[in-house]
Amino acid sequence: WFSSALWPHATLGWPDTQHDPPLDSDVVALQSASEPRPLGSGNTGERPLPDGRGSEGNAVLDYFYPGSVLITSRDIITLWVARMVLTGLYNMDDVPFRHVHVHPKILDGFGQTMSKSKGNGVDPVDLIERYGTDAVRFTIASFAGETQDVRLPISWECPSCNELIDSKLYKTDTQTVVVPSTLKGSFPVPQGAPRPLLVCKKCKTESQFSTPLYDPDPNEPIARMVSERFEYGRNFCNKFWNAARFAMMNLEGYTPGEVTADQLQLEDKWILSRLSTVANQMTEYLGRYQFDAATRAVRDFTWNEFCDWYLEMIKPRLRQGSEVGGQGSGETRAVAQRVLLSVLDSLVRLLQPFTPFICEELWQRLKEIAQERALPSSDSQSILTVQLVADACIIAKWPEIPTSWQDDALEKRFERLQETIVAVRNVRAIYNIPPGTPVKLLMRAAPDVAADMQSVSSQFDNLTKAVLEAAGAEVERPSGSASFSTGDADGFIPLAGLIDTRAELERQIKEAAKLRKMIAGHEAKLNNENFTSKAPENVVANVRETLENMQKQLQSIEDIIADLS
Repeated sequence: WFSSALWPHATLGWPDTQHDPPLDSDVVALQSASEPRPLGSGNTGERPLPDGRGSEGNAVLDYFYPGSVLITSRDIITLWVARMVLTGLYNMDDVPFRHVHVHPKILDGFGQTMSKSKGNGVDPVDLIERYGTDAVRFTIASFAGETQDVRLPISWECPSCNELIDSKLYKTDTQTVVVPSTLKGSFPVPQGAPRPLLVCKKCKTESQFSTPLYDPDPNEPIARMVSERFEYGRNFCNKFWNAARFAMMNLEGYTPGEVTADQLQLEDKWILSRLSTVANQMTEYLGRYQFDAATRAVRDFTWNEFCDWYLEMIKPRLRQGSEVGGQGSGETRAVAQRVLLSVLDSLVRLLQPFTPFICEELWQRLKEIAQERALPSSDSQSILTVQLVADACIIAKWPEIPTSWQDDALEKRFERLQETIVAVRNVRAIYNIPPGTPVKLLMRAAPDVAADMQSVSSQFDNLTKAVLEAAGAEVERPSGSASFSTGDADGFIPLAGLIDTRAELERQIKEAAKLRKMIAGHEAKLNNENFTSKAPENVVANVRETLENMQKQLQSIEDIIADLS
């Protein structure tokens, strides 16, 4: 640890402060081919990079010491980090780094530190081959919390059918190792006995697996070690890729142009408000090394807001220009395209630190569509102005979205719209009303809320095939209608002509009677002292949880019966 404590400055030529340390011959040749270039934004100073040309003093040491941040694990803070600070102050009169980011430790599913001797260390290359490079990177970043260690349950992938086999702990005479749950054989391997194998539950194929207890035959298939936790990153990457493909398919005929505030529709203002909030949050999170919070923020925005809501809401506008003639419809489509590309452009930039390969591929494809595009502007006259983008995403500017775009009142109004749409969809699901069947919607609400509902009535039809027939404080509930509440409004959907009311009422009454009988049985069991005192705690807890779920289900059915009555 003593030599490691000298690492921040000893590797830069110290104690020789008069000459640059010897540089790699390839580096010298590369640097000699061009003039020293100034540092980019975000670095310290505007000095040229050290180039090994024999400048006075140790330019390498001056340039790279002190560093900006050290990333490390908490178990070596005293052994290494503190010692580097001490030797740096003693030898260089300055600390070796300004910030220390302490990352969590990744454990296996049993809470053990990963190591080769335990057989629970996952090879990143195996993870990349199954899930993809960006998926692994994004998932790992989502683990990077500030304090808690992370458990990563491991599995083995069957080389024949790709089925995953869980792991279990296996004790030998000398150690405890992690092996497949379907292990065939035993350790240590008796003299002359066949080596233990993994048996796939799905295809019944037997195969070798990676383990420290024997060396597998490289000429035979080997079950590689992976983890289902990385499905998180793969699912997100697939979602983002598909959303970007949809967007690019609808950018045909894109024309760069400024966008002013009066050209924006409600959904445009909402997505730009949310983009501003998320982009500024991410800038703050990354500045504090909160990588998990940054991935969570950008994932929620991409998946839940951009994909699930905004793309769905602008589909009619994107269709207008190609299906309907006329200047008005063409302008509507053009504005929708400009806002869509601007948001997608910002998303690609925001995601680049976590999914660089996908983002670079999308960047190049977007460049073919529009190298000049409408992008966020601080100009008070225009929301988006035409700008030329960089040749590659990796050198593109980090998005700086004006905070003036943020509109809490608008977001609240939009949240009300979302709640109503979700409620209408729930009514459809409860009463088995086909998604394409039009329904009538009536909303009882205060005048200001009713006015908001009227202003977005086209989206009810677009997203739920619901026609807003009335909205106001005087609206009354029609007989035989389903109802729902969104907090500041009550909604009603007449069911006449949509379902067989009598048959549905009889079915729900029978279902309620069945549930009451089951609830009574569970209550009797929990009132029995012999059961609660002698049964295992987890069994009693499961009975209580089941009872609570059935009571909630009964309440929902009773609400339906009240609607139908």
